Amino acid sequence: MSVQERRKYDADFKRNAVQLAEEPGRTVVDVAENLGIAADLLYRTDNFH
Repeated sequence: MSVQERRKYDADFKRNAVQLAEEPGRTVVDVAENLGIAADLLYRTDNFH
C-alpha cells in the first residue's frame, strides 16, 4: 500500500472555485467534478457561504 501525498490548493484556486460554484445554474458538485476535486473541499472552504 502506498501513501499518497496530500494536494495543496492556493488561495486563488479556492477563491475561483467558490466563485464558479456561486454562478447561477452551477452546482458545487458540477464545479468540483470539472476541477477534479471532491465537492466537500468546496463546502469546507472558508469563502463558501
